[in-house]
Formats: sequence, structure tokens, C-alpha cells
Amino acid sequence: MDTSERRRHQLAIRWKNPWEPQWMPASLRDTLNNRYHSRDFNYARSEYLRTRLLVVGLVFTLLAPLWLLVDYLLLPVELLGEVALGRLGLMVTLLGVLYTAWKNQNKLNRLRNALAVLLLAPAIFYGYLVVMFGDQLSSLVGYSFIPLLLIAFLSVFPLTLVESFGIGLMIFTIQLLALSITGQLSTAYGWQDLWLLGTLLAISLWANHSQVSALLRLYRQASMDSLTGLLNRGILMKQLEELCRQRDELVKDKETPSPITLLMFDLDRFKKVNDTYGHSVGDQALQVFAQILRSELRKNDLVARYGGEEFMAALPGTPKQDSLDVAERIRKQCEQAFVLAHDGEKVTFTTSIGITQIRNDESLEDALQRVDSRLYMAKHQGRNRYIDADLPLDEQDLSHR
Repeated sequence: MDTSERRRHQLAIRWKNPWEPQWMPASLRDTLNNRYHSRDFNYARSEYLRTRLLVVGLVFTLLAPLWLLVDYLLLPVELLGEVALGRLGLMVTLLGVLYTAWKNQNKLNRLRNALAVLLLAPAIFYGYLVVMFGDQLSSLVGYSFIPLLLIAFLSVFPLTLVESFGIGLMIFTIQLLALSITGQLSTAYGWQDLWLLGTLLAISLWANHSQVSALLRLYRQASMDSLTGLLNRGILMKQLEELCRQRDELVKDKETPSPITLLMFDLDRFKKVNDTYGHSVGDQALQVFAQILRSELRKNDLVARYGGEEFMAALPGTPKQDSLDVAERIRKQCEQAFVLAHDGEKVTFTTSIGITQIRNDESLEDALQRVDSRLYMAKHQGRNRYIDADLPLDEQDLSHR
């Protein structure tokens, strides 16, 4: 093998996402935004986010009416009506946040929006007081700390840096406007307030980075196959069950769910590779095949090492007919792939594929049995092919395209 070919082989087994900024440290790239987070990790993070959202939202909702007593004891009578009106609007908003968080389990986008409302609603309430009372704001005992409190609460949530900075910047802007309206922006007090707010935001960003990093580390240890970097079988089954649960809810509501297609792969004659060249070469073949799956599947697809040399991919939103093209591309890439034995010999391998679409009226177990039987049919018909229908064996050769 010449040098250029060996180099291409080495690059093939070292997977890199072409969209990743390679100059950025991996730890920062992982926590900057959720572009590189898998569907499964987003599910896991949404559960952490939802739990904290419910707790903090409940605390805020309970404190909102309780603070009315402080207002009654300390505020001038002429201010009570407007403050109570604003606080009532705040309470209604917070109750809406709690309802949204309760009803939207594992829906990350809705939970992030609810969190933004949770933290921005008190900030907007504070801005309302500033606009209403202006230079009388000093009479509102206990309100000037609201922006600082909200920025501090950012550190409670497992947010990416972009998410946290976006919310923090909006709170910072509201405080900037408040200081401008009250005439304190150019004073030592105003600069001190902004400095404290900026310091707390920096601390919250560091805390968010640490939380998401820790969650990613724990998630990868618990959910990833250590050899290939793909999901393990347990996490795949958990996510498939969640997809089927969402499908069942849509069917129950008489809505049409998106299709879910399953692809089951098996490396052909893999035992012979291990017996002939050793397990280290077999491990290389598994890693190269995992890279092929990554390159042909979308970020939102679920792909896992199912066991040994078997792999499984779930394609949400992809009908079976479209998945045939995906299967064929994977099959062809596998035909062209190779690994190197210890003496430099090229070792090639192929894959057999079973394909099915989960039906709306069946259990996940039935779909898994069907795709497994189609994989068996593909191997029985000569390997290096895909099977997508329960046809007589003598007709299955038509599926090798």
C-alpha cells in the first residue's frame, strides 16, 4: 500500500464532524450550544432542565403573592395599586410557566422558552416599576436586587453558554435602561450595579459550562459504546420507546405521526475476520463501520451498537422508501472500506441490512422482530444486501440494488 492510500485509511477511521470548528477546544464546543448534542442527550438535558424549572418556578410563584405583605407594610398607599396590578400579571405568567414545564416533558425547545419567560418575567416586572415610578423607585423596598437575583439563578440551570448569555444579556439591558431612567447610570452606584451584574453573569456562565460538561461526561459514560462511540443498546431502546410513546399520543389525538424507520446491520463473516487477523483488527472494522453510519445518518437519527457486530439505526421522520437510498449508500461505502492487518494487508468487509417501518398499530417488539427477520433473510440470500419486505426468498434478490 502506498503512503497516500495508507493516509486515507488513517483519516477514515479518525472521525471528525466537518462542521465542527476545529480551532475551538472540545470542552468549549460541547457547551457553547447544542449543535453537536445528540437527540438522546437533549432528552436527558431537558429532564434536568424541567426539574429545576418546576422547583424555581414554584418558588417564584409562591414568593410573588407573599411579597404583597411587605409592599403593604412598607410602600406608600398611592403606589400599592399599580404594584399589585403588575404583581398579579407576574403571578399569572409564572403559573403559565409551571403549566408549560409540567406538560412538556423531554421537549427541550419548549422548556428553554419557558425558562426564558421564567427569568425575564420578573425582569420585565421590574422594568414596569421603573417606568411607572421612575425616581420613586427607591421607595420600592427590596426591588432593586431583582436583576442580580435573576442573573444568579441562571447558574442553577444546565444551559449552554449561548442560551445563558442570551437571557443574561436581556436582563442586563433591562437594568441598563432602569439606571438610565432613574438617572443613576452615570453615578458610582450605577457603575457598581452594572459591575456586580456583569460579575454574576460571568460566574453563571462558568457554572453553566461546568454543569453541561459534567452532564455530557456522565451521559457518555452511561450511554455510549466505548469502542465505537455510538449509543449502547439500552439507551437506544429507551429512546425508541419514547418515540413510540409520542407516536401513540398523536394517534390517540387522531393526528398522523411521522414515520419511524428501523435499519438493522450485521457485518458479514465478522467472526472470520477476528479469527484470521485478531480482535484488534476486528475492532478497527467496527470503528470504521461506525464512522460510515455517522457519515450517512443525520444528527437527529438514533444509531447504536446493538450487540457484537450488529448495529441499529432509527430514522424518525423518514419513510421506509427514502431509507432504502440510505441503506444502499451505507452498503456501498462498506464495500469500499477496509482496515489494515498487522502486516499491512488490506482487510475488507461488507454488511447485510434489514429494513422496516414501525406501524402505527403495533408494538416496538413486533417491529424489532420483523427487522431482525429481514436481516436474517438478507444474510440467507448471500449477504451484502438489504431486505425491506417480507417476500418469498426467491424474490428477495430484487432487493440487492
